[in-house]
Amino acid sequence: MKFAKYIFMSLMLIMLFGCNDTNEKEESINNSVSVNSSKTEEKEPPVNVDKKVIQNIDWEVSGTFNSGSYVMSGIPEKVGFIDAPFIKNSGQKYMWHFWGDIPDGELTVLAIKKGSNEIVPALIVPSIEDERYVWTYNSPAGPNNGADAHLPSNLKLNEKGKWALLVYLGDKYFDNIVVEVS
Repeated sequence: MKFAKYIFMSLMLIMLFGCNDTNEKEESINNSVSVNSSKTEEKEPPVNVDKKVIQNIDWEVSGTFNSGSYVMSGIPEKVGFIDAPFIKNSGQKYMWHFWGDIPDGELTVLAIKKGSNEIVPALIVPSIEDERYVWTYNSPAGPNNGADAHLPSNLKLNEKGKWALLVYLGDKYFDNIVVEVS
């Protein structure tokens, strides 16, 4: 119940403050990149997406590394989550871990499929009735599993193939993790 309260409060703040800069967001996403918000109640991601970030994605699936007693997918000493397979249309819990100079702010994850120009939300809020997609979760908490900060989340991708998960903390792009969805 406490978790749902934080999610609700976060969504309300995003809606309240996110309405003021719609034109800036539209300008930052050029014609070659579109946003699909049909899966979420939030119309636009709460971050500005620089087209150079998308152009510079290395589409090799991100490697794994050990941290604490876990195997992580991602970038060693920067960002990763406890390694678990991504299965088409199957939501699953992923524990994010962050190292180093971590910007303040909530976690936003944008997903883009290789060969597509469409940005979609990947985070979900699971529920018994019907899960819903969101752009943003809470801010990371303290150290865990050898990382400087961590945050549990639920992710779901709806098509097979390679996907880049663009990770933002606050309004700052942090990095991306490429995953294979089977």
